[in-house]
Amino acid sequence: MKQAQTHLYFSIRPSLIAWISAGIIALLVFLHSVVMVCWYTKACGIAMEPINRVGHMFDLNREMNVPTWFSVLQLFATACALALAAWVQRLKSLPSTAWWGLSAIFFYMSLDEGTDMHGLWRADNYAIPGTAHPFFSWIIPAAFVVIVVGVIFVRWLFALPRRTASLFVLAGAVFVTGALVFEGIGAFLADETFFNASYLVVSTIEETLEMSGVLIMLFAVLEYLEDQGVRLALAPEPYD
Repeated sequence: MKQAQTHLYFSIRPSLIAWISAGIIALLVFLHSVVMVCWYTKACGIAMEPINRVGHMFDLNREMNVPTWFSVLQLFATACALALAAWVQRLKSLPSTAWWGLSAIFFYMSLDEGTDMHGLWRADNYAIPGTAHPFFSWIIPAAFVVIVVGVIFVRWLFALPRRTASLFVLAGAVFVTGALVFEGIGAFLADETFFNASYLVVSTIEETLEMSGVLIMLFAVLEYLEDQGVRLALAPEPYD
């Protein structure tokens, strides 16, 4: 007797990706907060030794660690989803330039997250008035770039389906609030150690908002693709 062939099929729904990403973000923020509290208070008893050894791997304020890796994956996945949306638009003979452009921006953002390229935007001999360090001077050119990008994409945004446009605006607002607004607040609160309590709180909020903004954007693009008839799966759906 011929044995029936087993077919594995797993549909990737936007809501599933969003919930998994949200859970990872919550876990990363929790681990970061535990590390910061222990380092700041030095009152975590026997936990101090392992935290001192591996805590930097979960510090949201550092580069080249687990949160950075996750953020790179988030941004890269969003860039790929936007590129797929652009390709779908092209197949339907619809305008795709804006989708390709936004995909390129997110590819750059993923590269920047992994390499700290925005550090090249800093002026080493200039500190924002009222701040103690030129580390934050990149905020000024970044704000200008955000305004320019917003102006370029605003007409295209209003041509999108209302729900997609609303989610894109929400994603951008959440991300920019973290990346520029709270980064700017942190610039005025940080001392020379970058480890005073007020700065640690603000920087944690900043990083949380950045990851949350990208999560919303990825969900919005995947949902848009689903509405366009694109179904993502780990294996093709079997035919009857």
